[in-house]
Amino acid sequence: MKRHIAIDGPAGAGKSTVARLLAERLGYLYLDTGALYRTVTLYLLESGIPLKTAQEEEVSRLLDSVSIDVVSSCGTKVLLNGRDVSLEIRTPLVDASVSYVARMRVVRDFLREVQRRIALSRPSVVEGRDIGTVILPEADLKIFLTARAEIRAKRRWKELRLRGKNIDYKLVLKNVLERDAIDSQRECAPLKRAEDAILVDTSFLTIEEVVGKIYALVVNEDGKGSCCSLFGFL
Repeated sequence: MKRHIAIDGPAGAGKSTVARLLAERLGYLYLDTGALYRTVTLYLLESGIPLKTAQEEEVSRLLDSVSIDVVSSCGTKVLLNGRDVSLEIRTPLVDASVSYVARMRVVRDFLREVQRRIALSRPSVVEGRDIGTVILPEADLKIFLTARAEIRAKRRWKELRLRGKNIDYKLVLKNVLERDAIDSQRECAPLKRAEDAILVDTSFLTIEEVVGKIYALVVNEDGKGSCCSLFGFL
């Protein structure tokens, strides 16, 4: 039985939903590392500094006052200095700003230690963009989820509409493509598939199918399992 599961991939690939459901099925901690970046983004936005031009020295000083934790209580909640910000970090403003924060080395260094502390404290399913390569390179199982950009944007657009956000699909797609470019081209911990990660394209799979396949890999005591035969599209 594998204890630490790393799930990476671009925005909208289904990481959050898959990781959460997988963690629930396993009884593991679910750690959404993207939520931690969003939490820092929210903090910096509330601090009033211009994120596009922020200096890392200034950000470093602000991070000295940041405490982040994740608790399991009626689902997973993210606490910023003791305050539940689980909903506040999912606004379009944070969506559009988080990439500027995520590419700051000082932020990534700060959150790397936070993520490792939380993830290694118990069996966990950890999802993000550099888990298998930077945060938990020792993970027992690494998964790289992806999907076509248009499909990822449509998923995000539907999610926002369900929350009452009336936003144009083309703008969501533009944000997805820009996020892909920034995440894959940044110098510090760019988005990339770990060499030993199993690639899963979720474009035409249901959530249940994806979770079921990964669950089988987690409980497979024979090793990594046969990813090609399990998913059939590699």
